[in-house]
Amino acid sequence: MGRLQVQTEAITYTPTVLRPRNAGADAIESGAFSASFANVDAAADASVQGVTLKAGETINFNAGAIHNTLGRIEYDTTSSELLIIVLRK
Repeated sequence: MGRLQVQTEAITYTPTVLRPRNAGADAIESGAFSASFANVDAAADASVQGVTLKAGETINFNAGAIHNTLGRIEYDTTSSELLIIVLRK
C-alpha cells in the first residue's frame, strides 16, 4: 500500500474580548472563525441575531472547518451587558 502524505499549515487565531453594556445595536463583521456571546446582565435580556438571550444564557457560533468563516452577527445590548469573544485569523 502507498503512503498518504498530508500537509497542514499552522493557523494562529487572535481572540478579541468585548463587553458592550447598554450600547444598543452593533455587529460582529463577517470573517470570524467563531464567536461566543454570554448575557452577563443580572436581569435584562439582550438579543443576538434577533433572538432573545436571557440573563445568564450563552450562545456560540463556530464556522467548523479550518477555512470556513462566519457571516455578520448582529446583537443588541440596549438594556443589558454581553461578554463576547471572537476568534479571527
